[in-house]
Amino acid sequence: MSKILLIPSCIYFWAVFVYVVLQVPYPETITQANILQLSAFFIPLFLALTLALNIFLKNIFISASISLGLIFLLALKALDSLNLVTVVLILISVGLLVSYFRKINRKNLTKLPKIPKLTHIRK
Repeated sequence: MSKILLIPSCIYFWAVFVYVVLQVPYPETITQANILQLSAFFIPLFLALTLALNIFLKNIFISASISLGLIFLLALKALDSLNLVTVVLILISVGLLVSYFRKINRKNLTKLPKIPKLTHIRK
C-alpha cells in the first residue's frame, strides 16, 4: 500500500476511533457491553493501529500481529485478568507471528547451500 493512500486512511481510522470514544455510550464494565459497543471500539482501534504501524514497519502482517497483541493486552487489562503469565504468553505469540511474517531477502535459489548449482551437472 503506498503512502499516498496509507496516511489518509490511517488518519481516517484514528478519527473514527476518536469519534467512537466520544460519541458511543460506554457501559459500566466491559462484561456489560453489547457486541455493537465492542465492535465499534475494537475494529477502528485495530485498523488504526495496524495502519499506523504499517507506515513505519512496511509490512501489513507484522503490523496486524503487533496491533492484535496490543488489543489483547488492552482487553485483558479491561477484564482485570492481566498478569505476568498472560503478558508473557501474548508477547511470545506476537513474537512468533512477527518472526513468521518477517521477510527473508534471498535473491536467487542457487545461492542456497543445499541446492547444487546447475553448472556442475552440465559436463
